[in-house]
Amino acid sequence: MEPTQKKYRIAVLLDMSKNSAFVLTSALELAKQMDGAVEVFHVQPSKASRQANPKYVATQTEIEALINKMGAEEQLPISYKVKYGRVKHRVRDYLALQKPDILVLGKRRPKLGIFGESITDFVINQTQSTNVLLLGEDDKFHTFKNINLGFFGNELKESDLEVIMDLTRNSDKPVRHFDISQDPSQKRIYPWHKTVSYQFPEGTNAMDGLIHYVSRTQTQLLCVSKKSGKQLLFKTSPVKTVIRKVKVPLLILPK
Repeated sequence: MEPTQKKYRIAVLLDMSKNSAFVLTSALELAKQMDGAVEVFHVQPSKASRQANPKYVATQTEIEALINKMGAEEQLPISYKVKYGRVKHRVRDYLALQKPDILVLGKRRPKLGIFGESITDFVINQTQSTNVLLLGEDDKFHTFKNINLGFFGNELKESDLEVIMDLTRNSDKPVRHFDISQDPSQKRIYPWHKTVSYQFPEGTNAMDGLIHYVSRTQTQLLCVSKKSGKQLLFKTSPVKTVIRKVKVPLLILPK
């Protein structure tokens, strides 16, 4: 990713499926909200050499056409990189070398989505300092202005607070806080203008209740720290449960 004066470097992992235009549009809207520079990254999966596979050239041409069209419409420049080889290997190398501030990709839904669950889990496991924005094929998300934002858990770093502040810069809506706690009376002061907290006591159905309220409150984007739920007694990671069950876009905050 080229050096930039923008505050955030936003990478978009595309596989050039039918959902790619939506994912890229969302990344551009995010860039406008958060003062970001956008780069598209695509891996053409194959064990053969690129010279022996004309699909590589065709895909690169398709990507160029898409980013030229979208960049002109949104009046934002978009850079891109196309690599050839095994998807996980190339994605791992890209994240390690480029270290984008935010990585945008499609989120798997049951029987839908542009990336398999293994790729989503792989990306989340690989990122150490990168925020991951997960978008699903059934999401209808076109702007970050006046966003109805929520976050899960209490494990927020200073950098997480800054990201949430930048996301809500043009919003007058309260930020919704969802948490599962042994002591629901515990409260924390956050730097944004208003927080509405939904605290759920630990129990078998606590996570289902929390996820229900995410939808009920019309939360448009849920921020989840990878540290969230470490001390909770769940057989399955709370973060993985949220990723699997929540039906809104997710921003996974790094450890």
